[in-house]
Amino acid sequence: MSFKILDRYIFKQVLTATIMGIFLFIVVWISPEILFKIIKRLINGDISFILAVKLFFLEIPEILSKAIPVGLMIGCLFVFDRLSKDSELTIIRVAGVSVSRLVLPIIFLSIIGMGICLFIYKNVIPYTTTEIKRLKGDIFQQHFVYIEKKEDKQPKQILIVGGFDGKNIFDVKLLRFSGQVSADTPLIECIITSERAETYDSYWRLFNVTRYEIASNGVYREIKQFDNLDIFDAKSAKEAEQLLVYSTKRPREMKNEDLKDYISLLKSLDMPDEHRFALSKYYQRFSHSAGCLLLAVCGVLLGISKPREKRFIGFTAGAALIFVYYILVPFLDMMAQTGVLAPILAAWGPNIIVLAVIGVLIKYRNV
Repeated sequence: MSFKILDRYIFKQVLTATIMGIFLFIVVWISPEILFKIIKRLINGDISFILAVKLFFLEIPEILSKAIPVGLMIGCLFVFDRLSKDSELTIIRVAGVSVSRLVLPIIFLSIIGMGICLFIYKNVIPYTTTEIKRLKGDIFQQHFVYIEKKEDKQPKQILIVGGFDGKNIFDVKLLRFSGQVSADTPLIECIITSERAETYDSYWRLFNVTRYEIASNGVYREIKQFDNLDIFDAKSAKEAEQLLVYSTKRPREMKNEDLKDYISLLKSLDMPDEHRFALSKYYQRFSHSAGCLLLAVCGVLLGISKPREKRFIGFTAGAALIFVYYILVPFLDMMAQTGVLAPILAAWGPNIIVLAVIGVLIKYRNV
């Protein structure tokens, strides 16, 4: 038997079934989750028809990143189930072709899928998610907080920003702490409020400033008014500006370079919960892309069955595995954020489960 002909046959069959699986997944996912919301906003007059169409197509890349691994699993499951039921797989194996050899074109197709998924995660989703926010006008960030600390890790001053629209900074409050400590808590020296702020390379400038001097007993000592006031040194000004900009975005809105910078910034600012969560999201880009290969192999093993074995068993098991694979993600994110699991384990957790299932199927199917 010519391996080249067999490889092409398997590749084409699985590719066709995978495309159908991807299309089916997108239709099932997008109908209740996204299309209903867009249609509702269109009927209510919140958006125009053109904007509704734009929002619809901008939502597809994020779904596609999940649909490709699922499509590969469905495609492999469907093709190998049909080969098993029609006894073609038995004939191929009798001819001396092992299952591991049959999987080679699947691996090649999965690597292509992994590359596409990684490209979508790195470049496409950050763009489309940002564009969706822009079109919806949903970029207003409330209650941004930056804590500047002393060398002993005690707070030096705390900046609170009430509003940021991606460019303009509104409703600023700055709490400065004195060197005095009461019950292990630094005392507030003054509270500074400002209507707006502008950022520069080496400082922030506050406008329409009111400064409330506070005595050690907590009573206002003096109130002063300023047209403007400069705060921060160069290092703190840069850190606060970076954190402000990044805090208006979710990890999926950032390209890999930006997300890595954000992770480094969170680590340097000693923000462990946010650091672990962002790191988990970074690892997920690679783990979910690698899921293409693992789910495809799992689909092959679920599809291999006896000619008289009922078809729904493999498809039911596959559907259950896909459900578990994606339903675990938010729970693992939470566990990573709280420090229960290391971020890399939380990100690769679903793939570890798939690997375990593959091991069980190899033993059960006697492949």
